[in-house]
Amino acid sequence: MSYKFELPWPPSVNGYWRTFRNRQIISKRGREYRKESIEVMQSLGLCGENVSRRLCVRLKLYPPTLRKYDCDNFTKAVFDSMTHAEFWEDDEQVDRLTIEKCEKIKGGKVVVIVEELE
Repeated sequence: MSYKFELPWPPSVNGYWRTFRNRQIISKRGREYRKESIEVMQSLGLCGENVSRRLCVRLKLYPPTLRKYDCDNFTKAVFDSMTHAEFWEDDEQVDRLTIEKCEKIKGGKVVVIVEELE
């Protein structure tokens, strides 16, 4: 089975976490991203999919600006959203991950391609 869908542009891992009372918590921006992503996944019928197999994931990052960025800083928000949407059991299932930087587009987006491994 394979899946291909688009999610909104995520906050980087640097903007995803905040320290509050000596604890690491998800920032307001991170919580808003999670909510928006889950709404998108609900509209696509992907919430509660509960994929349980080992997975290969490909992320295609289309940033909203020409600013330089580390492509590995964006997986956490995307994966956490997918976990909270119950698309899969846990992002621990991902055995292979490819991240591709793509051209800038207005608003930015992430194309997510998930394939079950044999």
